[in-house]
Amino acid sequence: MREIVFHTLTSEKTGVVIENNRINEYVIDRPGVKALTGAVFVGRVENIDHGLQAAFVDIGEGKHAFLRKPAIPWAKESIHTTLKEGEYLFLQVIKESKGNKGPQVSADITLPGLYTIYQPYGGKTSISKKLTSASTTHLQLELEERLSPVEGCIIRTAAAEVNPAQVLKELEVLKEQWLKITTQQLRKPPRLLWKDEIIPSQLIRKFPLNTLETIIVDRVEESERLKNSYPSIKDKISWNPKRTNEVARRLQDLQMELIDSRLEIDGGIEIVIEITEAMTVIDVNSYKYKGKAFSNSQTLDVNRRAGKEILRQLRLRNISGIIIVDFISMKDTSAADQLIKEMKNLAKQDLVRTQILGITRLGLMEITRKNEWMSPVQLLQENPESVFTIETAVYRLERELLFGAGKNQEAILLSINPQLKIVKKQLLSSSISSKIPQELFVREDPSVSHYQIELEGSVDMIREVIHKRGYHVDNVF
Repeated sequence: MREIVFHTLTSEKTGVVIENNRINEYVIDRPGVKALTGAVFVGRVENIDHGLQAAFVDIGEGKHAFLRKPAIPWAKESIHTTLKEGEYLFLQVIKESKGNKGPQVSADITLPGLYTIYQPYGGKTSISKKLTSASTTHLQLELEERLSPVEGCIIRTAAAEVNPAQVLKELEVLKEQWLKITTQQLRKPPRLLWKDEIIPSQLIRKFPLNTLETIIVDRVEESERLKNSYPSIKDKISWNPKRTNEVARRLQDLQMELIDSRLEIDGGIEIVIEITEAMTVIDVNSYKYKGKAFSNSQTLDVNRRAGKEILRQLRLRNISGIIIVDFISMKDTSAADQLIKEMKNLAKQDLVRTQILGITRLGLMEITRKNEWMSPVQLLQENPESVFTIETAVYRLERELLFGAGKNQEAILLSINPQLKIVKKQLLSSSISSKIPQELFVREDPSVSHYQIELEGSVDMIREVIHKRGYHVDNVF
């Protein structure tokens, strides 16, 4: 069973999905960061690309949105006979912008509820097969009366748990909501008309209601608001400050885990996750068996455990796109087939579409995962800067001291990482201090990444600083 915990007291709102006491999903709603998935805009067609059979649309968000012809319910044979440049139309964001690319949008608008999804331009109705035949027949007749030929509706599996009248009532609410969205008088288009908040709305609707045990919030007002918004599950919604405080403390450690590309799991298994613009590459290592021969059963066991954690990390870090996994090499093809089968079964637990495509001739597993919301890692961490090797740092420091630092100064105070001093002795046969005109004062500091030129100036000034700060220095380096 699942527990969802929302933190809305803080400026940065968060939603956490806990399963078997493990945090498996983490969503952040940060002020100033726009998450547009699900948002409805009125946009202006700026350019039509006949080759791509797509249009670029100004929705008022800077980058033009990308609209494919299949995402237009009333589309004709060609995009240029379907749309005209300068035309205005209602659009919904289905994929966030990334890099230089703008968001991807659809003209097939969907307004989701707990039991229904209303489609103003859907043109058909679909009813979950989980409903009884009697309920299906009743709803089908009612929908024919309530919807025009242009409109559409999807009756979700959760509708099987409530009276059909409740489902139809929700549909009417969604229709009224669409009417308000399209008739509001705001500033001149293009513009945002309606935003579907990730926290709490989208996260609550993401899961089948019968799998939600509790929904906990940190404010009484928010608890009451959610109960009014979702009366059919009000018994599952509660204000519990003790529980929200417990989870908030866990989030601090979770954030440290998420910005670390390396993680260890039981059994001496290390997983390294490298996210690039083109794809995500995941490497599996087993330092417990380093230098030892693996049996087929040991290899499969390690890969199984690693695979289970990798799929969890895809959810937790919300990694999407192309994912390549370098498992420990399996010579036994039957073991590889078994791993693929188990990964496919585990991937079904992820409600975001995840496909296990198989293993290439190079032994790499190919996975794809649909894009959903923004990854928390993007918000938690700056783009990782390239870090020079320690050997490169030694040679860079040598050049900097010989040709750059301390010009027209008597002395230099240099802080170095102790490891750099060791590597410098291995790489350079003579001291750097003997090659420069300045007097060099060197102190070791483990907190320094490679090296830092701390101060430049007269010998007397630097000696005074060393004395005041209690530094222990060396003049030969």
